[in-house]
Amino acid sequence: MKKLFVGFSLLLGIASVNGQAPTSLASEVFSPRRIIKTNLAGYALLVVNANYEQKVGLKTSVGLLGGYKLPSVIKVDAIGDLSGEQQTYSGEVEPQGLFLNPYFRFYTNKTFKGFYVEAFGRYYDYTFLVPYDYEKNGGTIQANLDGTAKGIGGGLAIGVQIELGPRVYLDINGGYGYGSGDIHVETNDPNLDAADYESIARNIEQHEADADVKVFLLDNVLTEVDADANESSAWADIEGRIFPIIRAGVAIGFAF
Repeated sequence: MKKLFVGFSLLLGIASVNGQAPTSLASEVFSPRRIIKTNLAGYALLVVNANYEQKVGLKTSVGLLGGYKLPSVIKVDAIGDLSGEQQTYSGEVEPQGLFLNPYFRFYTNKTFKGFYVEAFGRYYDYTFLVPYDYEKNGGTIQANLDGTAKGIGGGLAIGVQIELGPRVYLDINGGYGYGSGDIHVETNDPNLDAADYESIARNIEQHEADADVKVFLLDNVLTEVDADANESSAWADIEGRIFPIIRAGVAIGFAF
């Protein structure tokens, strides 16, 4: 009987690791190395996205959030003062395209769990159309400018990641940063001929020095519009604009 008691004691001693019971050991068997997530808040803004986070240390991880922004309406207003004559424009654009957000995280507890500080980057490449109309040959012609918007930047964020259940995680974060971007719009309207584009080029040359054009977009005022034209197209550029970056998300993910 004493031998049986000693045998059970030895088994319990072997099963207990650093004072933990066997059930605790079982709960530590699975230690996630990576999580695949999607930002639920992004879908409210018509942004399809996926987020991959990889553990690289006891309290650190790296990740990449990427996705595609579906077309959504943004109002654009512009005011131009050309030699004392004020001209206005108001229209709606629907930007769409790809974006990438690489990031590095430091967790205050351990990787994937609890509060963290994040340094993130931001790159985007969007396309859009700018509707406009003009008078020609006694009629009104409606057309579109082809536009592109590209930018890169970064910032800092804070957040918390919570384990909701086995392999299921909730990630909530918010942050702020700055970036630099370029906007280019161009038209090669088939209703315009070489003479029309030459006239546009002369007007741009004539008014470029004294033109004061302001574009109102997403609560930002954009100035210093650089315009030009040739025999087959006309275009305008806004380069090196500094813009704010807002990082926000409520993501759900699966660890493995």
